[in-house]
Amino acid sequence: MGFDAQGFLDRYAGAYNDRDPEGMRTFFDLADERFAVFEDFTGDLIDGDAYSAMLEAAFDATGRMSFELLRCDDFGGIAVLHAIQKIVLEDEEEGIGEARIRATLWVKTGEETPRVVSAHFSAVPSAVEECGMGECGGCAGHGGAD
Repeated sequence: MGFDAQGFLDRYAGAYNDRDPEGMRTFFDLADERFAVFEDFTGDLIDGDAYSAMLEAAFDATGRMSFELLRCDDFGGIAVLHAIQKIVLEDEEEGIGEARIRATLWVKTGEETPRVVSAHFSAVPSAVEECGMGECGGCAGHGGAD
């Protein structure tokens, strides 16, 4: 049976939603010397020890995570997943907000338990930020000049 990429992402989101940092750590091969995560938000390349510590923050998280798998390329032993990670935040004062994050994960699949060895996360820009067409009004969601 092949690697179930959406199932892998769903189980990871479940560990986050259960506020289970130890469960989340099982999805990453933090001890692998090649392990690295790059998050555009921090601008840093994060090693296994630092990322393990960061996962502890999930215990205090308030959002609900889910993933939309865009593509999975399985190279027999390693799979590259491209997905949109969604975190819905609910706040009594602020209402409901959603963070959308592009996630690219390199997952070792040739072992008993698939584990992420490298990842890149970056914010999904809004349509206006992506446009680059100025004030023409030609972009989806872009109001343009009156």
